[in-house]
Formats: sequence, C-alpha cells, structure tokens
Amino acid sequence: MKEFLVVILLVVFPHLVPLPFYSYAIACLLVLYFWLRHQGGMFRNIGLLKKGFTLRAVAIGILSALAWVGFMQLLYIPLIKHLFTVPDYTEYNFIRENPSTLIMTITAAWLIGGLYEEIVFRGYIQNLLQKRIVSRFSIAISILLTSLLFGLYHWQQDIYGIVAAVLGGLFWGILYKKVNNNLWIPVISHAVFDTITLVLIYTDRFGHF
Repeated sequence: MKEFLVVILLVVFPHLVPLPFYSYAIACLLVLYFWLRHQGGMFRNIGLLKKGFTLRAVAIGILSALAWVGFMQLLYIPLIKHLFTVPDYTEYNFIRENPSTLIMTITAAWLIGGLYEEIVFRGYIQNLLQKRIVSRFSIAISILLTSLLFGLYHWQQDIYGIVAAVLGGLFWGILYKKVNNNLWIPVISHAVFDTITLVLIYTDRFGHF
C-alpha cells in the first residue's frame, strides 16, 4: 500500500505544488531515494549502474531517440493533423528567438525529461507494477499501465500531447526491457528526443520539415 502512495505522490505532487522551475523534481527524487533506501535498495537497483553507462548505451540512446523523432514528425503529427483540427502547440513558444532560454530549457529537459521522468516512471513505477502483477503478461501490463500514468502526468498538455506521452511511455518502456533494464538508455533516448523537439520548436519546424 505504501508503495502505491509513493507512486501517487510522484505523479500528482509536481502538478499540485507549484515549486519554481522544476524544483519539484529534487523533492520527488529525495522522497524516492529515501524510500528505496528504506526498502534496502538504491537507484542502481532500478538500472542506473555505473557499468551501464557505456558508449554502446549512448549510441543506442541517440539512435532510438532519432527513430522516435522520425515517428512523431513523419507519422504521428501529420496523422492527427489530417484527422483532426489540432490547435497550435504553444507550451514552449517562450524559447523561440531566445537562445539563452533554449539552452536553459534543454538543460532542464535532460534533468527532468530524461533523468527524473525515466527514474520515476520506467525505473520505479514500471518495475513496481511488474513485481506486483501476478500474470504471465506482467511485463506488458506494467508497461501499458505505466505509459497511461505517464500520459496522465502530462495532463497540462492537450489531448494530442497526452496521447503522444502515452506512446512515448510505451516506446521507452519497451526499450527499457529490451536493453535488460539498463535505465541509462531510455534516459539518454528521452533526453535527446526532448532536445531535438525543443530545437525544432525553436526553429519553427516542429510538426513539419
């Protein structure tokens, strides 16, 4: 029961407590760190091993990010624009024509989108669900449920952003299992994906080439 209260805290706290400039991540990571310690574990138990951070891991992370950018830019965004009337994406318009803000936001993307979100969702929540679900399909179900939570976590975006987050959760959740729980790979993949997306927004190429 306490484990799932931690999950609720990690998913809800960032939206309910208006801490400045992503500092909620520090508070949540501290909670998760001490909770893992309480259970006799550490971040390395969810895949953040020093030996896992290799050139191969970096290469897989970058290549998988490029593949996901291609999917979003060439398939997902054109498809929803074809099927629906989609409002302009404005959440990160503040970085346009402002290089210093772009750099600051990319830095936050590596720390929040890459490191924080992957530790919380793929590293902790997905592993927790996999352990608690009694089924031969526990891996698939845990990936699906974690991805749905990841989509809801992005509720501040429109429905198309939420769906994109669910799909991204599925992508990184499957990637995490395919690389034997080496969390560094989805961390790098997620961070590189966010970086490329921010650059596309900055150059007004997001959603089209």
